[in-house]
Amino acid sequence: MSYQFKGNLKGLLCDKYCIEAIANVKIRLYRAAVSREVILQATAAEKETFHEVSAEEAKKKAGNLLAETLTDAEGNFAFSLGRESKYEGEAFEIDFECGNVPRPKPYPGTLPTLQFHITTLQPRWRGQENDFFASWEYVIPNRWWCLIRAKYDAWVICGRVINCKTQKPLQGLRVAAFDVDWLQDDPLGSQLTDATGHFRIDYTMADFSQTLLSPWLNVEWPAGPDLYFSITEPVSGAVLLKEDRSVGHRADRTNRGPCFCIELCVPDDITPNNEVPALFERVGAYDIGPTGAQFDAQGYTTDVPRLSFYGPLDLNGTLPSGTNSNEMEYRFRIINADTSYELSATQVLSALLPFKIGELLKQTGPTTWTHEAVIVTPALNSAGEVWIPVPRGNNLTTGIFTPTNGVLAILNTAQLALNAAGTAFARDNFDLTSPTVLVAGNAVPPAQRAGIHTFKIIFEARKVGTTTLTAINTLEKIVVSNVNYKQRRHPGWGYTGDENILAAAMLEIGETTGSGHGCGGITTTVTAQYTIAHPHIEAFTLRFEGNPVLPASFHGGPPPAAAEYHNNSLVFSTAGMEPCAYILWLDLQLGLTNGYQKIPLVHDHIAFCKTA
Repeated sequence: MSYQFKGNLKGLLCDKYCIEAIANVKIRLYRAAVSREVILQATAAEKETFHEVSAEEAKKKAGNLLAETLTDAEGNFAFSLGRESKYEGEAFEIDFECGNVPRPKPYPGTLPTLQFHITTLQPRWRGQENDFFASWEYVIPNRWWCLIRAKYDAWVICGRVINCKTQKPLQGLRVAAFDVDWLQDDPLGSQLTDATGHFRIDYTMADFSQTLLSPWLNVEWPAGPDLYFSITEPVSGAVLLKEDRSVGHRADRTNRGPCFCIELCVPDDITPNNEVPALFERVGAYDIGPTGAQFDAQGYTTDVPRLSFYGPLDLNGTLPSGTNSNEMEYRFRIINADTSYELSATQVLSALLPFKIGELLKQTGPTTWTHEAVIVTPALNSAGEVWIPVPRGNNLTTGIFTPTNGVLAILNTAQLALNAAGTAFARDNFDLTSPTVLVAGNAVPPAQRAGIHTFKIIFEARKVGTTTLTAINTLEKIVVSNVNYKQRRHPGWGYTGDENILAAAMLEIGETTGSGHGCGGITTTVTAQYTIAHPHIEAFTLRFEGNPVLPASFHGGPPPAAAEYHNNSLVFSTAGMEPCAYILWLDLQLGLTNGYQKIPLVHDHIAFCKTA
């Protein structure tokens, strides 16, 4: 017998249209002791029970953890509770642990990890044969969700554009948001309205707090932006609404918080062109420009420190809806910016992954509807080219097509490391175990140090059956890195397993390795020996874990930028360390992003005992 518990978690920004799935967070279920208090909690409204869990509370309830899992991209999660978990259908507490929220670019520092208690729930189980099933969904109120987003410097404007007279939603208009500043007005971003007239603009505090004198003077901190808007027709460029900057000084527009919702209207005598053009606008969350570009001239992000890209990347933008009168198709061309070699259609195809382009809403009965995911698997057409057709769906028979997530393609950048002849760079995969094993503390040979690869991505759209392009957008340079290092960590300990890691990151302790040392203890010094190699090293740290007093950590890395670091004689004094067991850690931060988040730290560690 098992208990199958499924749920969904979302966060409310403003109204029912401004809602987002809470993806990749931990859902935790805790056992609830049977008591009158638990019964009261299980019947209380979530608004009375929702709160941030303190470190003391989290530690106290850790022993009652029943199960935990991650939400998917849509905020869904599932638990299977049974005999092994000793669960018999009683009430439990539901918490979630948040480590990030949707934001336009990766968080610049260390992300805070916060835990929140939602409620104590007694599921309404329904039996089927030998199993029981229950479902639950929760939308975090905007006052809580916006407060949580603010802790991650995630700001959002969610709005709708309508016709002033008819009140009908207007699709395909570009809405731009600005912050009134005393030196210069800050553009916060722009987006096209969808079929329901809605738009969403994500931004961060840096977008409105910086001035011409930044970073010495940021005049907006800690207040919010003073907002005003413009609306344009994207094809003709006609201005449909242009609010005066003085509007930003109105009471309802001044110092707005991390979530702001608004309805704008276009005068009745203006008829917008609802033919939405296809357009490539972002890699992940990074705007490719030309205005508001978050790429520098070399192809890195404009973050400080700047980042390169790795792994599969979402190529995001605006997709024409199925209600457009003209059937559309688009493609991506890719050029090696270092060699000017343009990938063939077959090579581009090998780098494109299947992806969800949208959904079809179909009527299956007089009062019943179904949502059907539309998955695109790119392929060569009869002309040997890779054009991706926009799905059609204009009526209740074929379905109503709605683009989702803004994903135009998913690019596997590991397939892009091609030289001028169009063949793969073998030098992106390195074996540090052959012909001899490279030991920490020694230099990585120059021939086994990865280079930097830069590419140009060209987006083209056209009407099906024509050759005239209706849209072209280009990302001139993007740096990608998909290095693999095969390495053997701690070979002196008899370790024979080899690891494939995206950077060389190896650590040894001189006093406990080498001939005659074996597992000998540490007395007066610890000699760290390390080797690090990757073309995009941001920083690295050697630190100790154990009972204080500990030696001070060693911090290394750029500036100046380098692709390789090694040292076989970095000495730490163990004076003041008690006789005990300790761990020496190597933490390596790479300047890599998947378009949304920086890559986590790469680690190596080794334990030792101080004997005297």
